[in-house]
Amino acid sequence: MKNYGKYYTIGEISDMCEVPIKTLRYYDEIGLLVPSMRSRETNYRYYGSEQTLTLFIIKKLKSFGFSLDEIKTMVYSSDVKTVTGHLRERTAVIRNKIESLNNIQGELNSMLERLEKGSSFIQCFDGGGEPGKKIEFDDGDVSVEEIPRYNCIYTREIQKNYDNAGVTIPRWFELFDIVKKLKLNSIGVVLCTYHNEPLGQFVNKECDLEISIPVYGAVNSPYYKVGGGYKAVTAFHRGSHATLITTHIKMIKWINNRKMEINGPISEEYIISPVDVTNENDFVTKIIIPVA
Repeated sequence: MKNYGKYYTIGEISDMCEVPIKTLRYYDEIGLLVPSMRSRETNYRYYGSEQTLTLFIIKKLKSFGFSLDEIKTMVYSSDVKTVTGHLRERTAVIRNKIESLNNIQGELNSMLERLEKGSSFIQCFDGGGEPGKKIEFDDGDVSVEEIPRYNCIYTREIQKNYDNAGVTIPRWFELFDIVKKLKLNSIGVVLCTYHNEPLGQFVNKECDLEISIPVYGAVNSPYYKVGGGYKAVTAFHRGSHATLITTHIKMIKWINNRKMEINGPISEEYIISPVDVTNENDFVTKIIIPVA
């Protein structure tokens, strides 16, 4: 490699430090890395050997996500405290980004798990039959299970002019906003619980509706409570929410035929919902009826 005493051409330092010539020229323009000398005859830039170390520091700080203005302050500051302060601030920023990415990954995994569960159900539903067209329930169509206790955030209010087909999506977003403000992470899907007589939500103009979503951990909030902790008959409904009533009726008949008693408000758990996909034929809803 040619050098003029202790100096390198812009091409040489570009190759040596793996920094494009265009970038080096820009660094010169903004005063971040000004060549040690210029040729009066050719106006060529020449960099001192010590500037290779400066360029190494610039590259390292840039990889940490610092802006060029911040890098300029840090590189040419003789105050170690200034550099240390910038590093601490950047460390905090990166820590917050990692936390945010972990939260996003958790939500992605949760959504993927739900969609895979729903997709598996769709594939085996009625041997590939039409959504919402199951004729009768037999013992293989329903389950009797213990619903475990879980932490959740909820809202409950009288919903006027309730339309089951619309499943009150605006209130879902209200719930999501509450979870976000409480700095919690959801671990499940939205549930609608109807605090009225069975099938009342389909025939009454007003509905005592609770909307909830499971979350990690407990919190001191009027929106927090513990759900679950009971035995229930459960079944899945595929298709439009407008046809949910058919599955509710079949489940209630199944319960009555077995001399069981409904023992609490009925819930709908939205495995695949309008916030996941737009094709309502792919909606999958788990209906949960507490029994004694």
